[in-house]
Amino acid sequence: MDKKDHALAIVKAGLNAVPVIGGSLASLIDDYVPSSTQESIEKVTQLLGEELGALKDRIDTEAVDKSEFSDLFKSCYLTIVRTSQRSKLQAVASILANLLLRRNDPDKLSYNELDHAIRCVESLSIGAIHTLGVAYSLGKKEGKLYKERPFLFDFEWLQKSSGIEPSLLFGLVGELNMSNLLHLPGAPSIRTENYGNYPIELTPLGVRFVERILKNGG
Repeated sequence: MDKKDHALAIVKAGLNAVPVIGGSLASLIDDYVPSSTQESIEKVTQLLGEELGALKDRIDTEAVDKSEFSDLFKSCYLTIVRTSQRSKLQAVASILANLLLRRNDPDKLSYNELDHAIRCVESLSIGAIHTLGVAYSLGKKEGKLYKERPFLFDFEWLQKSSGIEPSLLFGLVGELNMSNLLHLPGAPSIRTENYGNYPIELTPLGVRFVERILKNGG
């Protein structure tokens, strides 16, 4: 029994001791968690195969730094076993495929950026990832996505486009700000209701994350 299975056994034993519903919760974990993890592994394998198939001769496995690949793969695997969300599984496949690109490929990201990206994928909530996608769509619609310059807009615009309640949405923006995928330059001197006039920037890092990691840049 590995550490993961041992931890599940401890949780199930504790739940079985809870009156009335404990046994049902333990059964839910026993029935769903292992199969969900296996499905995630299979899904990433499929997505990675599709990525590599599309890239074809742009891949160079001989040039990959073995220690970097090992470290990045272990970080990716932790994400795989912790989620069943397609957006995160797609990101894992994209990160691994990008690492295998030839050194001179225009879409290749540095190892440092890929390492940052997988930690973003692991730590960000699904709501934050969705919010980043909405911000990207706004920038693309306005034709203001640049390689070296951020796209600046007001929080109210993001809120209307996302349909998410303002206080939750501001929390999601805060998640993205911590990773510099979105940036909060600062509070306005006179603030409007529900954070409406707070400035937000979609950073170049955020644009690359959407286009090359989430693969929903369109």
